[in-house]
This record gives sequence, structure tokens and C-alpha cells, in this order.
Amino acid sequence: KTVAAGHRYSRRVLTALLLLAAGAGLLVAGSEAFAEHIVPAARTIGVSAFGLAALVAGAEPEEAWTASVAAWQNRPGLAVGDALGANLVIATVTLGLLAVVAPIVVTRTVRRYALVAAATAALAWLTVLGGTVTRPEGIGLIAVYLVLVGLLWRVERRPPSIGELVEATEETDDDNEAGWRPLLLVGVGLAAMIAGGLVVISGAERLVETVGRSDSAIGLTVLALATSAEMLALVWSARRRGVPEIALAGTLGAIAYNATGSLGVAAVVRPLDVADETAIAVVTVLVVAATVGLAAHRGAVRRWTGSGLIAAYVITVLWLLR
Repeated sequence: KTVAAGHRYSRRVLTALLLLAAGAGLLVAGSEAFAEHIVPAARTIGVSAFGLAALVAGAEPEEAWTASVAAWQNRPGLAVGDALGANLVIATVTLGLLAVVAPIVVTRTVRRYALVAAATAALAWLTVLGGTVTRPEGIGLIAVYLVLVGLLWRVERRPPSIGELVEATEETDDDNEAGWRPLLLVGVGLAAMIAGGLVVISGAERLVETVGRSDSAIGLTVLALATSAEMLALVWSARRRGVPEIALAGTLGAIAYNATGSLGVAAVVRPLDVADETAIAVVTVLVVAATVGLAAHRGAVRRWTGSGLIAAYVITVLWLLR
């Protein structure tokens, strides 16, 4: 019986690892297509590439889907942990990696988006205070996200891209694609990223089934890291193509989406009971500190700051899984 149980355990682990590998392949392929075609796609519809990346890459349907499924299955700890834990990954690991691979230039546009991301993270924390996120509160969070989308669309409907991004992409965009083909390819890349994220989530869930930790801790750490994998893939692809601003826009947009859209949709599916408010408060403080720190930074954010953000994530995860 012990040998048979060991074989079953090995098969589960192998299946999980294969799913993670397959999902990672989809994430890399999708992020490559997204990063390559986002600039000509932005020109096609007449918005800035930074704004389009914040809106499209920042939208995290797999986060909302995962949180909603967890809420439907009456696992509120997983739902809240996934939605807000993903922001911890994005604000520390993703921003940290961006700064490590290339200095982050803090422009007026970056400051504005970073402050919006910080405000939404604080709003999510205020919503979970008291231990419950009700359906009306969930609807309110969704409404906030829709308002932000409307404002973004209004503000970003101007010449194709912010100055720094234009200069970077004019050198790399030799084929000068036009028309709707780039927009279609951006959609294909996003779909591959979503599919890869779902496959990675499945693999991560299989791995954590045998881990004796609370839903809240698992949601804030392992599940959140799995569902944020496409942001990590986008950092590599955007940097390789010389447009790190694309990944930066996606990270800031994703924080706003998860704090409002993902948490709101999950609460509409089923009101959420928040078991570990201390952990949520710690995560929120880190997210707000990272985004406000980005907005307040003078000059470029460089490698040592990025390394500090990644170290903060590691320390927080160890504390959550203690």
C-alpha cells in the first residue's frame, strides 16, 4: 500500500509539473506575440501603447475566473487570497524584475497610473475590513473598475504613444505594420496568455492539494503566483523587444483590475468571509508602499531597488506560510 501510494503521489507531482511546463510555454508564446504587436495595434485604434497595455494586459480574466470559482465552491480564503495575493506578486516580483533587467523611467504617466493602482489596493483593503465582502460591495468594486476603464480610454485617446515608448519602438518596429492585423495578433497573444495562465493554475492547484496550509495562505502565495505568471512572462518578452514600458503598464493595470474587478466579481458570485485580515493588511501595505514609492521616485528605478522588492516578497511568503 505504501508503494502504491508513493506511485500515485509521484504521478500527481509529475502531472502537475507537466501542466506547469505546458502553461509556461503558452505564456511565453502569448507574451511574445503581445509585446511584438502592441504598438502597431495601438496606432490602429488611436490610443497610446502604454494605455492599451494597461487596459488589455492589465485585465486579468484568469484572476477573476479563479477567484469566482473559489467563491462558488465556498472557499472565500482562496478567492480573496488569489485576487489580492496576485497584487503582491505584481507589485514586488514583477516590478522588481522590471527594475533588475532595465531601469524603470518614472514619467508623469507612470506616476499617475501608479497612484491609481495604490488607491485601488487601499480601496480593496477598506472593503475587506470587518471580515466580509458583500454582493453590493462587490458590485461597487466592479463599478469602480468600469469608471477607471472609461477614464483611461478618454485620457489615452491621443497620439499613439508616450514619448519614451515612441523612441524605443521606432527603432524596433521596422516593418511598420498597419491595419487590424496587429490588433488581431495582440488578441491571439492575450488568449494564449490566458490559456497558459489557466493551465499553470491547474498545475499549481494539484501541487498544493497535499500542502497542509490554510486557504488564505495558499491563495496569497502559491495560487496568486500561478495566476500572475503571464505578467512575469511579459516582463521577459517586453524587455527582449526593448519596450519595458509595456510590461510596466500591464503591471499597474493588473493591480487596479485585481483590487476591483477580480475581488468584486468573486463577491458577486458569493459573499466572501475574510478569515485572516492581518495577512491582507500586510499584503496591502506592501502593494501600496511599492506603487506609491514608484510614483514618488525621482529618476530611474534601478536594480538595487528591484532586488529589494523581490526580497520583500520572499520574506512575506515565508511569513504567510510559517
